[in-house]
Parts: sequence; structure tokens; C-alpha cells
Amino acid sequence: MSKIEHCVAPAFNKNIIGTWIGSYKSNPKIKQHVSFLDMGLLEDTDGLLFGNQNESPLSWTAKGDSLKISGIFKDKGSRIYSFASLTNTCDSIVLEVEGVDQIVLKRK
Repeated sequence: MSKIEHCVAPAFNKNIIGTWIGSYKSNPKIKQHVSFLDMGLLEDTDGLLFGNQNESPLSWTAKGDSLKISGIFKDKGSRIYSFASLTNTCDSIVLEVEGVDQIVLKRK
């Protein structure tokens, strides 16, 4: 009989680092790539978390189960978006989008 090993996810602020394929729960057919770099930079070229009218670079911070994305739009207006982590497992993270939707991230 083989032993099944279960993964224990690291803290949210460590687990989110890496490349993910994300989709909105309301529209799971559209899949977009997003990468959280360990130096606090975010690559969101498809606009999953911040939209695609932004100037690079985007930045991210995580504290507890909360994620903040900040950046500047092409019209020079700055924004900060906050997301609560609903689940944090080794291969997936679910983020709440202002109580109206959820973003499901699957590790790439």
C-alpha cells in the first residue's frame, strides 16, 4: 500500500509567488496568465487582476489573507485593488473580487 503525501500550503504571501493560470468563477472559459515575482512585482499582461489599461510595472503586497495590487493607468490615475484570499492550497488560490465574483488561480 502506497502512502499518499498531502501538501501543506505555505503562508499566502509565500504561496502566491510564481506563475498562475487564472479565470473568473463567473466565466471559467477565459484563462489568463499572471505572475507574482518575489520582489513585489506583478506581471499581469492579460489584465486578470488590474485590467489592461495600465502602465508597467504593477506591484503587489500580501498581508495575512489579503492581497493588494497597485499601479498606474495609462491616463495616469493610480489605483489599488484589494482581494481577500478565500482558499490557499498548494496548487490553487481563490480570491474574492469585491463580493461580486471570484478569481480562481491554478499553479502553472
